[in-house]
Amino acid sequence: MNDMKKQIFLYLSLLIATLAFGSCSDDSKPEPMSGLKMNKVALMLAQGETFQLQAIPRPADAAIDIKWTSSDASIVSVDDRGVITANDNRGSAVVTARAGSYFCTCTVTLISSQPMDVSSSLMNTDLENLIYSRDVLLPANKRIMQGFDISKSGVMYYSQISAGAGTSTYVSRAGSPGQSAETYYMDCRYFGHGTQIVAEEAEDGKTYIWMNSNGNMATSGEYGENMSISRVEFQPGAVHENCAGKTFFLNKNGEYDQQVSIDFENRRLFIGSRKGVRCFWVFDLDEVLALPEKDMTVSTNVEGVVTERVVKGYDLNDCKVLGHFTIAGGGDQATDIYTYNHQGTAIHGDYIYFYEGNAITLPGTDNFTCKAYVTVLDYSGNICVPRTEVKAVAETDKWKELGLTTTGWCEPEGIKVSDQGIYLGIASRDGSSSTRRANILFYQCTAPQK
Repeated sequence: MNDMKKQIFLYLSLLIATLAFGSCSDDSKPEPMSGLKMNKVALMLAQGETFQLQAIPRPADAAIDIKWTSSDASIVSVDDRGVITANDNRGSAVVTARAGSYFCTCTVTLISSQPMDVSSSLMNTDLENLIYSRDVLLPANKRIMQGFDISKSGVMYYSQISAGAGTSTYVSRAGSPGQSAETYYMDCRYFGHGTQIVAEEAEDGKTYIWMNSNGNMATSGEYGENMSISRVEFQPGAVHENCAGKTFFLNKNGEYDQQVSIDFENRRLFIGSRKGVRCFWVFDLDEVLALPEKDMTVSTNVEGVVTERVVKGYDLNDCKVLGHFTIAGGGDQATDIYTYNHQGTAIHGDYIYFYEGNAITLPGTDNFTCKAYVTVLDYSGNICVPRTEVKAVAETDKWKELGLTTTGWCEPEGIKVSDQGIYLGIASRDGSSSTRRANILFYQCTAPQK
């Protein structure tokens, strides 16, 4: 009887162990892959540099066999481990990781120049000699400049929100620096906040303004949080609603507040946007202009009514991304990028120039000072020239001496970069009349190496 009990006990022990082992084996089998994501969607490298790309499966423990390829190995090569090497000093290539039917990509752009060295130039406090254009009045005298550009022939263009409820963006023109821009302007209703514009003197003899469009009404009644960028022929007296000309949609994860900068010489289009953080995208301008027109659906709040419309437009989601990064708000105003309001971004060559700043009330007074900073980044968001203070903006007494403000109120607004240097927009304001003036500072900087 004891032998029988022992045999039964051994049998049950073996059965339990077998079941337990079988259960563990089933649980340890990797789940099938349902997606593949690259650790970088866009990257910038100098000739000879390497970088380790990683293709991350979903779920993370999925068993995968990855095959790596490059669209042009003479520009960027990749080995079987995902290590890429920049073999040239110009151009771009798409590196693809493929596992079964799934794939992901990274666009690698090669750097051929150094960034504009703004760090020493921006320390200059000789305000009178830095002023490129001063004391310019715009159509809505009580509204500040939101953006500006200087065409290749030297004509000045400005943007601002209209008077009253602020439903329109006015884009105005002045023949030269310092000249009034009150007379010649177009009225772009419900376009957005007017932040950043680009003036393009095209081969057809016309001037086109690139600007934000398809805006949404805020609780203040003004318009912002725009959903697109439009290229609109500049026609004084023209009135447009929502969008006009050719309209381009970023179409990336519901990002809004889209702003534009263009480097025509190097054929680069930059779009800045927001969704919790600041988002930045770089595209090839010629590829953008070759996009096919299609029906695009856009939903906007106009006069308190949310309307969904179908408009003819161009989808930037169909373009190769040459650069992408995000910037979250900083914590330390003395050291961290984007701790003051974002006031514009410019693309020039292989680099992005980020402009931030605010007018600051002096405690216990009706007077102000101002802080402004510029940071230079590459297309991947790496800081190439550290955040540098624009010293002349804080020279409150000098702004008063020049008659540009009675209270010291100055607000950074807009940036442009060329081979010659950097232009910074500064809006100023009288204390008594509250009349706003548009001013532009110019800093000659060390030109980037070609």
